[in-house]
Parts: sequence; C-alpha cells; structure tokens
Amino acid sequence: MGLFSKWVESLDYEFEIESSCTRHQSHYSTCEKCLTACEENAISFVNGQPVLNQSNCVQCGKCIVACPVHAIAGILPEREISQNQLVISGQHIPTSKELLIYYKKGITSIIGKDEASMQLWKKPIEEANTMLRELDERPFTLSIKSIGQEEYYSRRALFSLWKNESKSIMKQVTPSKWRFNHNVFELQKYYTGYQFTELSVDIEKCTLCTVCERLCATKCFAIQEGNFSLSLQGCSACGLCADICPEKAITLKDQIVSLEEINHPIYEKVCQSCNQTFKTLRDQDEECTPCKKLKSFN
Repeated sequence: MGLFSKWVESLDYEFEIESSCTRHQSHYSTCEKCLTACEENAISFVNGQPVLNQSNCVQCGKCIVACPVHAIAGILPEREISQNQLVISGQHIPTSKELLIYYKKGITSIIGKDEASMQLWKKPIEEANTMLRELDERPFTLSIKSIGQEEYYSRRALFSLWKNESKSIMKQVTPSKWRFNHNVFELQKYYTGYQFTELSVDIEKCTLCTVCERLCATKCFAIQEGNFSLSLQGCSACGLCADICPEKAITLKDQIVSLEEINHPIYEKVCQSCNQTFKTLRDQDEECTPCKKLKSFN
C-alpha cells in the first residue's frame, strides 16, 4: 500500500451534512433518504433540516451513498480485496448501490469465509444482482473461501480501485473536512443507456411555470420553443422537482428503464378572456392559466 493510501486510512474525520442538501435548498423538500439509510439514529430533523449526531454515528457510510445530491461529506469504511474479489468482512455492510459501482470497476466476485458470513451481506447482494439483471449484466459470483492474511490487501474502496480519479484526489480531500468527491456515486455514469428513475409530467396539470427547469441541478427539464423535453440520464431522484411543483404535476419512481428522452409539444394560443398570447401543453386550451385561476376564485 502506498504512503498516500496509508495516510488516507489514518485520517480522523467526522461526517458532515453540507448546504447542497435539498432541504437546505428549499423548505418544500421532503427528502429523507439519509434518515432512512441510517440505522444508528444518528440523523434527525431540526426545523426541517437534517442534523448529524456525531456521538451516534459509526461512520458506516450508508448516508453518503444514499444522498441523491452528494451532500454528506466523509470517507467510506475500508473494504477488503483478494485477487480482484470483494471479501465479506467487517461490521459495515455495503449498500447495493456501492456494490453496483464495484461491479463496474471490475470487482464481479464476492467471497466469504463461511455460510454465516455470506448471510451478513445477503440482502444487498440480492438487491444488486436483481438490478444487474435489469441492466443486462451477469450477477455477482459468490463463493466460500478461507483467506490468509497475506492474500488480501485492505484499502479504502474509492482510493484503491478508482485509479482514474486518483490524480484529483489531493484536490478533493481537504485537511479541514477530510472529504471525498462523492459524485462517484452517480450510477448513471457507469451504466450509460439506462436511467434509474422513471419521471413523468402530467400535461393536464402542468402550466409551464418553469420552476422545475430552474431548480433541477442535473438539467433534466428543458422548456424550449415548441417543446418541453425530459432527459433523465442525469436524474439523481432527489425529488425536489416533484416537491416544489405548484401543480403537483411531477411524479417519480425508482425504476431501471432504458434511457429515453420524452418530448411534449408546446402550443402557442391566444386567451379568449384576456386576448394575451400564452403557451400550453394542451392543444384544446382556450384560456391562459391566470384567467382560469381567476375564474375559479369567482
């Protein structure tokens, strides 16, 4: 193991929730993915925003992987690798998402010392294998094997396997936070041709207010001349678009589907009530949204 890897593993650090959290961005956000992922009751909500209780935190890293907008800083627990195989060990069980990224880094086999150890990781492995089949990939191969101390090396996952990113590690790790660039947890980067979220816009409700387009950090929405397009390759499933939509016209569902761009035609009309030009997703509309709402109040 190199000096830099040893230095990384020796760091003393605390996890931290950063301002990029959607609940910091908008009070409309209902995201609770970090809270759901944490099994140690180390995360709670205070005034609608997540707060870390460091005394309860065991630094398992599940909140880091679960956060859709990479708003939790910290370093993942170490994993053991033997001959390019992931070894079941330690108290921190990986998530299926972490396993999927290992898979794309060439770690396609998982080994345990006995049946009892295999049971520890059973749930995330089964979840990962189900997703791999949906992604048209072969599942992880599993085996039981006794491993001597000399056969494996132990390094932090993100610093040993992901060599392409190693040149910028020194820029990503800062002495004040010991944090890592968590954009590496975007599954879309590794499984191109697929999207991990199914998003739909109810054109009977949408008023083309552009709030979703303006707030989406991954630019999934584009309202252009004559066309409203949805491109979900970069969608993180943070849910902020659905939370903040004033008409509740957006729905999201975690689902693996082939990547596609959805296009809705935009029609330009003249309102029969105010004679102003307006844009709509419905060809049959005869009144603009303000006039419709005004009538509903009468």
